Amino acid sequence: MCGACGGSPAEDWASPVLGSRPARAAAAAVLAAAAARGTAVRAVPGGWTVRRPTGAAVVVGTLSGLLTAAAPDPDADAGLPPAPGAQPPPPDHRRPVTLVHGDGDGAVDTRDAGWAERVPPCGPPLVLAAPAEPTAVLDRLLSDPLRRSLRIAGLVGQVFGPGTAARLPGVPGAVAVDRVPALAALLALRLAGRSPHERTRTAVDVDGTPVVLEALGRRVLSFAAAAAGTAGH
Repeated sequence: MCGACGGSPAEDWASPVLGSRPARAAAAAVLAAAAARGTAVRAVPGGWTVRRPTGAAVVVGTLSGLLTAAAPDPDADAGLPPAPGAQPPPPDHRRPVTLVHGDGDGAVDTRDAGWAERVPPCGPPLVLAAPAEPTAVLDRLLSDPLRRSLRIAGLVGQVFGPGTAARLPGVPGAVAVDRVPALAALLALRLAGRSPHERTRTAVDVDGTPVVLEALGRRVLSFAAAAAGTAGH
């Protein structure tokens, strides 16, 4: 089955593990602990409410939105509260894409009008060439509708930063499965402190299942259970 098949897509990278209220409550606890004193974060149906020290309140529906609203300290210590019924994210079956800054043999040229509409959602690994505006192409790949069927498997070019990915700091190497929602919040917290062109790849053992987050700066490329033998760091 390809990534374009099946049920409704998640709203952002962490939504697959934050579908239940206990899961969202665990994520809320992580970010509330790292936010400014007086900031209250509460799980509600379909998302969270954030009340700032000024009294202003906002409702958000994704972890990305929660991070923006709560404005936590990326380096803050944070525990990982449990969430009953939590599960690791599923394997990523979307079509793998390598984005090249420049030209590439056999690559889809993103300078061509309508290139995105000509990329089938299912198929073998694909190379996209972006001689101009590669960051804009990356953002398009990470947005609807392309993100629903395509995943970034590789980034080639100095504009995307050093080729070697580092591990996010302050993330445990192993957690129990009921800590996965809090782990997602912790990963988002640590990503908030990364520079735009800093590549990271962080593997965490979840009760024997390797779960890997790959990112460029704050942009999440993939968050999924890894295939056997690919967990890496």
